[in-house]
Amino acid sequence: MRDPIIPKLPSSSVIAFAAVAIILGGCGNGPASDEAKEVSSMGADSLVGLIEDRVADYYDAMSNRDWPAYREFFWPGATLTTAWQPPDETSSRVIPTTIEAFIEQTDLGPDSAPVFEERLLEQEATIRGPIAVVFATYEARFGDDDSVITWRGTDAFTWLNHQDEWRIASLVYATDE
Repeated sequence: MRDPIIPKLPSSSVIAFAAVAIILGGCGNGPASDEAKEVSSMGADSLVGLIEDRVADYYDAMSNRDWPAYREFFWPGATLTTAWQPPDETSSRVIPTTIEAFIEQTDLGPDSAPVFEERLLEQEATIRGPIAVVFATYEARFGDDDSVITWRGTDAFTWLNHQDEWRIASLVYATDE
């Protein structure tokens, strides 16, 4: 299930991370960098195909609960973020979780029931230099042999290419209303 796990990072760490990302955004990764030239030489269609294949593989690893393979889709410290209402609270709030915290606690979510899968329905990728943004729609199933709930949701991935390796820097997700 896509219920988030309460993050271990304090909110000030998230703000600091965002500030560093904004500052570093202008440092050496502009369109004239070697990395951007290499990415652009691949060809737009080939690059979109590569990213779309990576997204499909992401959903396969998650549905198979292959957590070591799933982990490899993310850069260290990458975040998974959603708005969610914890059981002991009266309203929802935005909760970022690091990939490391998510993997540590899969027994509270995806591994807590015998039936779990997320299947990719469609995706749309936009790539600019070393950054790819992908919106993907998925259908999820969760439960046991007697009771399986299903829902659809949207994932917004930010992929970052560094040294010819595309990995997820952030993932924001929501259940479709």
